[in-house]
Amino acid sequence: MDRSRYDSAMFWLPFGTAAAVIGLALMTIGLTRLSASESLWSSWWFDAGAVLLGIGVLLLLWSLVLFLSRRRESSSALASAAEGKQVEPGVSPKDSWMNEAIRGYYKERQQLFRAHEQEQKGKKKRR
Repeated sequence: MDRSRYDSAMFWLPFGTAAAVIGLALMTIGLTRLSASESLWSSWWFDAGAVLLGIGVLLLLWSLVLFLSRRRESSSALASAAEGKQVEPGVSPKDSWMNEAIRGYYKERQQLFRAHEQEQKGKKKRR
């Protein structure tokens, strides 16, 4: 399954959060430096904070769109995979897919352990 949209969503999430929090902090600074008779928009602190908050909100929304599109794509791929495969009785298609992923993880892990052991044996022979 393609994880590029999920990875992209997780990439943009902290940037959006940071921009929104910094924007709120700048808006707060602008608000506290105003006198009672001044307008909020006359403070450049408040203006810069509002712009940064807007950018942060847009980044967070973009991250959400990427994440939800990935979820929708994975659920449709899961349904199509379940139709094409015979599933053990009593096991849902989702569990079958997850079991396959876990088996693949442990198979890859074993291959890496074997490669590491062979590398260590090669280093011992050289000494």
